Amino acid sequence: MKDDAPKFLQPLRWGAGLVRGRFELHWGGNHYVVDSFYLDFDERIRLYQNGRHVDSARRKARFTIGPSAQIEAAVSKLGMKYVRFRDTHTGETHPLTPMAGTGEGWRARVGQRHPAASRLVGVLATVVLVAVLLLELPQLINLAGMLAPHVGLPGFEIPMIALNGWQNLLVIVIGGAAALERGLSMKYHPLLDD
Repeated sequence: MKDDAPKFLQPLRWGAGLVRGRFELHWGGNHYVVDSFYLDFDERIRLYQNGRHVDSARRKARFTIGPSAQIEAAVSKLGMKYVRFRDTHTGETHPLTPMAGTGEGWRARVGQRHPAASRLVGVLATVVLVAVLLLELPQLINLAGMLAPHVGLPGFEIPMIALNGWQNLLVIVIGGAAALERGLSMKYHPLLDD
């Protein structure tokens, strides 16, 4: 599929930082930017060098930028799983810096200014997502159990906490906020964040 990336990195417009991740690295006399638009169904990850588009990949990227240097990136459902520099000679990695104007950049600044509160919010987000998973998973299993007779299998049901409509909506909203917090903090676990 053809990549229609602009040849040059465009400045972030107001509000675009909520749906676009940008991460930067100064290395070898060059300025690299990894750019991903989170609402792109192709899940493209683009690499810009000194403002010029040089490479693209889908979902997961490994861009070689020097003899023993790579930038690795992968997209999750709500943001990025990781965006990091790898020294292929030593195997060491370190994360790229979120750019100003992005949600990740804002979250990183909040974390630097208020580290204890940031850790507490991170722990709460994880606890909320685990609770949402434990509440919603039995409902999904029971839905499969109700549909099973339609494909010739016996129906089944497991115990669950029954929530009414507004309670379910509240759980979804709180779970979405917790997932957004983890996405902005670049925290990723396949059971919670995919």
